[in-house]
Amino acid sequence: MAAALLGGAALGPVFDLLLKSVIDVGIHILTFRSKFLSLKETLNCIKPVFDDIERLSKVLDGRDEEIDMFKKQLMKGEELVLKCSKIKRCDPLKRWSYSRKLTKLDYSLVKFCQIHGLIQVVRDTKQILVKVNENGKILEEIHSMVRNVSLTRSGSSIGFTNSSGSSGWMNGSSFGFSGLSDVPQVSDSMVGFEVPLHELKQKLKLLQEKDKVLVLSAPPGCGKTTLAAKLCQEDDIKATYSDNIFFVTVTKTPNIKRIVGEIFEKKGYRVPEFATEHDAICQLNNFLGRITPQPILLVLDDVWSESEFVIDHLKLQIPDFKILVTSRSVFPKFDTYKLNLLSEEDAKDLFCISAFKDGSPDVRLDLVHKVVRSCGGFPLALRVVGRSLCGKSEVTWFDRVMMQSKRQILFPTENDLLRSLQASIDALDEKALYSRETTTLRDCYLDLGSFPEDHRIHPATLLDMWVERYNLDEDGITAMAIFLELSSQNLVNLALARQDARVVLGLHNLHYIQQHDMLRELVIHQCDEKPVEERMRIYINIKGNDFPWWFEQRLQPLQAEVLSIVTDEDFSSNWDDVRFPKVEVLVLNFETRTYNLPPFIKQMSQLKTLVVTNNGFFPANLNNFQLCSLLNLKRINLERISVTSIFTANLQLPNLRKISLNMCEIGEAFENSAAKMPYMWPKLVEMNIEYCSDLTKVPTETCDLVDLKRLSICYCHELVALPEEVGRLTNLEVLRLHSCTKLAELPKSIVKLNKLKFLDVYDCVAMDNLPLEMDQLCSLQTLCMGSSLGIDELPDSLQKLVKLEDVVCDEETSYKWDSVKEHLKNLRITVMEEHVNLNLLHRS
Repeated sequence: MAAALLGGAALGPVFDLLLKSVIDVGIHILTFRSKFLSLKETLNCIKPVFDDIERLSKVLDGRDEEIDMFKKQLMKGEELVLKCSKIKRCDPLKRWSYSRKLTKLDYSLVKFCQIHGLIQVVRDTKQILVKVNENGKILEEIHSMVRNVSLTRSGSSIGFTNSSGSSGWMNGSSFGFSGLSDVPQVSDSMVGFEVPLHELKQKLKLLQEKDKVLVLSAPPGCGKTTLAAKLCQEDDIKATYSDNIFFVTVTKTPNIKRIVGEIFEKKGYRVPEFATEHDAICQLNNFLGRITPQPILLVLDDVWSESEFVIDHLKLQIPDFKILVTSRSVFPKFDTYKLNLLSEEDAKDLFCISAFKDGSPDVRLDLVHKVVRSCGGFPLALRVVGRSLCGKSEVTWFDRVMMQSKRQILFPTENDLLRSLQASIDALDEKALYSRETTTLRDCYLDLGSFPEDHRIHPATLLDMWVERYNLDEDGITAMAIFLELSSQNLVNLALARQDARVVLGLHNLHYIQQHDMLRELVIHQCDEKPVEERMRIYINIKGNDFPWWFEQRLQPLQAEVLSIVTDEDFSSNWDDVRFPKVEVLVLNFETRTYNLPPFIKQMSQLKTLVVTNNGFFPANLNNFQLCSLLNLKRINLERISVTSIFTANLQLPNLRKISLNMCEIGEAFENSAAKMPYMWPKLVEMNIEYCSDLTKVPTETCDLVDLKRLSICYCHELVALPEEVGRLTNLEVLRLHSCTKLAELPKSIVKLNKLKFLDVYDCVAMDNLPLEMDQLCSLQTLCMGSSLGIDELPDSLQKLVKLEDVVCDEETSYKWDSVKEHLKNLRITVMEEHVNLNLLHRS
């Protein structure tokens, strides 16, 4: 049928024919169900690109040869789909063969659009723009579309090289898991929000073009962010704004350039340099006005009263542009919707859902009534307090009622909310960690205050803190249990890569942890109750160069074991000479392109964990690293840092056990200075590298780190090879190569790693074989593989891996393990669902 459409027919019918075939065959053929679902998602995502190609071809007249090229590609796909409909489930050889062909079709369609489709769209767009404006000043911004094409599948991502040779990339951890530019995920069932959601939606729809701004106002903990997110996920709102919904958290210390940069990033474009805030706004106005004719909704979450200027600056003069603001405050000059606290009935329903397993009270109703009233209708308090009482005896309920305020809350305030939450935080003291009887879950929770407001905390960062402070196991199993417990208490939100993942994946299944800003304020309030000289944790937020009073007075001695310092882009790095002799964990967050490590770090003789995070958009250079020759330092965690500065300083850390590099610039440093690593870090046992887009090869010298036990290189989409000498890492127990999409094969010497227990090659889409002598990996217990992995057959040697207990894979890969499982009776095959999430091919 498709062949009849070649020549003269529009591109749309051919595309629709392939999509219809995929849907029709996918409904009736179980054998390739997951592949057809994946292919359907891909086709739906790339359809806008085909629409653009056809639209631009009509504008420019002709282009028939190019249209036919696209048609032929689609026709090949339809032919394959029809062949798959005739494959019998009882024919495993053909089933595997055509399963791989479908995977390659899926991947080839994406690559075809990226290589041919986007180039044509960009070229044609440029020709149109040249006709309109001969000076061509805005062509470079349009060309940046090619640099930032992204494919995100199941929380992983695929990066591609731009014309200048550098890499454009996006990832699920940093840039969100939805196609709506980072709109927070919310539950489908929310109590008491039906009426507010309807009213807010109507107000937004009726908002006049001249007004542009609608404020959603309520006290903290009332569910403003949840309601705004739910609004963005409504079908009619998505139909109106499509992929032009931008959800940006402003926080108490707003930064216009950062907010604008996030919008560029969320749209899939490289963030440009901004000379001033005015320049940032001008570039944003031009950018949004040019890339889309559709309506735009910008959600500014958590805008404080003193930050009204942010709203004023972002009132862009482009058609069909609206701003939804969530705030604790009311801004009189803007239209406002006030979100009320929950009614007594809704409050009780929400509380019971959290406090009782089946939602029905199993304690005295008067106790339930008193606790509910003490929460004052705040959804946050009702969920947290309810969860903390879940499964407790009536005696505990009675004690909690006595702890809560005795007065009825008729006019709730922020202090009332804090009072309600306080008891739930204190209740964490009852839960001791297995590693230390004197350390409780509350101790771990208070450490979360070390990170900025609304910050996405990487789980490995907290693990680094807790391993040294509380003697937790380094494999992260206990840490994962802590995160799950805090989540069950509604005290944190977890971004899991897969909801159905086995426990064996541990922290590898967790993208980040996030804390409600009100709960963070409570944590900081608790830590600040004591005089600064007696605090175990000191959290410092410096705006500009405005240090806290006690910092400048150099109070001595300070007893803090955890020190966190947050600075903004206006900080000049002029540190006072304050001493922190007992600090074990130092957390530094900044926004500048160059950062001077504080000189007092050289006096921190007890420092064991150093966390340095650049919250800007570009890799930062660190100065004063030569001051950090600390004998006790065991863990370094760097984010968005140019690693060259470490090697330039010749940083010798004789007891360093772990280094983590996240979104760092490491290619040049590894290429030129890798030989120094065994000398600089002789006791290194763990190296984590994630989202480092300039890493193409792992240097051979890495294999001289003979004590290395855990090596994780994930989401590095330009990585093409591991060194053949990897077999020298004879102590290696964990090797993770998750979503290294250009890695074509494993080195043959990998089979020499006879201590290797965990191997992860999931989402390595270019890999089409495993080493034949896999049986030499005699200690292997867990193997993760699948999701577009193009392996036709598994080596027979896998049948001899007697210690292999867990294989984590997708549905098609699981069929290949049927014969292996016959020989390994204790083998568990966990099939991961295809959670497809494509942020693909952003239109110009």
